[in-house]
Amino acid sequence: MTRARLVIRSSGGVTVIDAFGKLSAREGFHSLHDQVSELSANGCHRILLNLAGIPSVDCADIGELAACHAAVVLDGGELKLLLTSAHVAGLLQATRLDVLIETHVSEGLAIRSFSASGNLPNGLAAQWQAGSECYIG
Repeated sequence: MTRARLVIRSSGGVTVIDAFGKLSAREGFHSLHDQVSELSANGCHRILLNLAGIPSVDCADIGELAACHAAVVLDGGELKLLLTSAHVAGLLQATRLDVLIETHVSEGLAIRSFSASGNLPNGLAAQWQAGSECYIG
């Protein structure tokens, strides 16, 4: 199983997570949910998950996305998805996850759609430099 790569950056006051590879992690490894939860718990309340680098999703990935959404919403934030793959968009629609999580096909439109609340606290901005990467799974 290929490990996923996450590139974390800030754009227009929104934390953007560019995901590549497989979303769900093997048991015993950090997951996308862990990363999103950590960001949200540390004050990143406007998160855009860019799935352009994810060629396909399965039911474990759908669960991972739902868990990410729940973690951010429980911390008072917003999580939105950026989709470019028709396959991924179709699966989200089939599972009705697109009703729960707002999706966009343009990064610019997605970033402008967030509410006006702040995002990156000063301490966290220093910790997550532009283009920071981590691996899950």
